[in-house]
Amino acid sequence: MKLLFIGDIVGRSGRKAVKNHLSHNQYDFIIGNVENSAAGFGITDKVYHELKDTGINAMTAGNHTWDKKETLSLINNWDVFIRPANLSNKLPGAGYKIFDVLNKKICVINLIGRVFLYTSNCPFETFNNIYKEIPDDAFVLVDFHGEATSEKQAFGYFAKGRANVICGTHTHVQTNDLKMIDTNTLYITDAGMCGAECSVLGMEAGNIIERFITQIPHRFTVETKGNIMFNGFSFTIDDDNIIRDYKLISEIYPEEEM
Repeated sequence: MKLLFIGDIVGRSGRKAVKNHLSHNQYDFIIGNVENSAAGFGITDKVYHELKDTGINAMTAGNHTWDKKETLSLINNWDVFIRPANLSNKLPGAGYKIFDVLNKKICVINLIGRVFLYTSNCPFETFNNIYKEIPDDAFVLVDFHGEATSEKQAFGYFAKGRANVICGTHTHVQTNDLKMIDTNTLYITDAGMCGAECSVLGMEAGNIIERFITQIPHRFTVETKGNIMFNGFSFTIDDDNIIRDYKLISEIYPEEEM
């Protein structure tokens, strides 16, 4: 079975990059982080269904989960959407889901870090609690949405041997550290992003530069011009849930092709 994890999808440019890469779908199961997919902030019902129709089978999120007002009322209707599990249990939505794929159980867990992000419950303890509920034969993938590389790395070594794949998201810059940190635990600090190549984390650079210089808030808008990039990684698993091969994916699509 071949699986694909897609880094943070940023706005229309990111969605175009995903469509381009998946135009010849060669994967049995696809997971994507979608918290920036609607104009860079959150997700809408329209975008959710667009990405699902593109071929994404499980969608994870992060600190921008609730940026669109409609999410609160619709999240329980989005059957493949997973929000961070270590948020308040009073919030709607699920923090993990188990998918049946080709006679296998694939458990996708979403966690959010606590360093430099808003207050949440401990992701380490939350993982421990969830892990007790997961069937023994499930293949476990964790999207750890965190700001600090140290926190993501620490979680990787904490969950190795239990989680089969631990992928960091949120910082939008793909790290060159995709590796096995246990006999069957694949780890990467950040999967990168899908969006405009010449941008600041997928956003137009001008207003962000002004923000850094003046410290005055500016409205950030998704960059829609120029080349677009696709970042993620793929891997295969055998009948015993053993990861047999894996590779980083980083592709650039010229503007004229889009």
